[in-house]
Amino acid sequence: LKCSKREIKGQIKMTGSSKSLVAGAACAVACGGASLAFVPGLVPASSTVSSPSASQGHLRAGSASGSSSATGSMAAPAAASLLALGAVGAGRRRGAARVARRADEAFGASHTSFYTDAVAKDSYETIESVMEKKLKDPKVKGMVNELLAACVKITEALRVNLVTVNDSSNTFGDVQLTVDVIADDLLWDLAKTSPLVYEASSEEEPEIVKTNPDGQFVLCWDPLDGSSIVDNNWAVGTIVGVWDKSTGLLGATGNDQVMSLVVLYGPRTTAFMTLDDGVYEFTLGPGNKWICSRERIEISKDCKIFAPANLRAAQEVDGYAKLIDHYMTNKYTLRYSGGLVPDVCQQFTKKQGVFCNPTSKASPAKLRLAFEAAPFGRLVEMAGGKTSDGVTGESVLKVKIESVDQRCALAIGSAHEGGPLHPML
Repeated sequence: LKCSKREIKGQIKMTGSSKSLVAGAACAVACGGASLAFVPGLVPASSTVSSPSASQGHLRAGSASGSSSATGSMAAPAAASLLALGAVGAGRRRGAARVARRADEAFGASHTSFYTDAVAKDSYETIESVMEKKLKDPKVKGMVNELLAACVKITEALRVNLVTVNDSSNTFGDVQLTVDVIADDLLWDLAKTSPLVYEASSEEEPEIVKTNPDGQFVLCWDPLDGSSIVDNNWAVGTIVGVWDKSTGLLGATGNDQVMSLVVLYGPRTTAFMTLDDGVYEFTLGPGNKWICSRERIEISKDCKIFAPANLRAAQEVDGYAKLIDHYMTNKYTLRYSGGLVPDVCQQFTKKQGVFCNPTSKASPAKLRLAFEAAPFGRLVEMAGGKTSDGVTGESVLKVKIESVDQRCALAIGSAHEGGPLHPML
């Protein structure tokens, strides 16, 4: 369509029914310019305008007193001209929308949703194939296989057992759930029968138990982290730290771990573990076979996702209150479930994020260094993130384990967030 502005103005200089046609055409343009089916008096309801030449026979001016053929012949080019201008404007709007969508694609559908960017592959490596190349120590490889086998059993138990209160309580007097006890029993069965486990300790009973004098490793586990949310059917997980018997647990640090492993039980069961060259994710597939779903995970230095635990401490710790305000003012996305495993594991899938759990006099530390902070610290730091003990600002992996049940504050995540948080906390 080639129409000059003068021609368009000339066509708009109409009276009566012609003006109503132009108004109707303008409405059509505003609605996209492709169809006039819903503009009263213009075309039959079943008609769709594909081009001006095809539509001129249907375009007509409508008014209470009727219309003239001359007016109709003038109105059709006017409507076509307006539609042409609308098409140009719509094209520009579509171009701007495409630019905006490309900007949003970095974080999925929008800057606050953070949808996955994972692309399906034609095939996935098995865990056996990956460990053959990425885990050289045969004993560590054997330990991983035994731990994952136990976690498969925990997965199956979670699928069929109701979440109810158990008759007993743990060492701290906390009420135990049936699923807590089942998960803990399965891991103790492993520890007491494995030729690889020298000593073991559970968060449910934090004391070191000698299991096999010829064993090689010391295991520390939280059998089912997230007991307070498991009845909601939210994601929970198993956390395991593995030390060599040459260092033992007491007197060692998180840096002395041979490897660490976290298994997340959600709609799928996924395991995040440290291999020789980084952090890998394995997904439990058909036939209870593990496949490698992410390799060499890297957490970006910057992030826009935060998971603030122990918010009660913000009432006493001014720095924490300022930190929360910083996140909100700068429009970070809140992603916090109250479960340590999903709240930290999102850093591996979203490739960014920060989790912080400071302490105060009224809200003391709850996280166990050996059972939770150290295993997660090894995973996050091997993926390029940073950790802080929340007090000195040093890496949580440098904190000496002086008692089995030692507690600590924790900030962990993207390097520009997880490391420098301690001045505020």
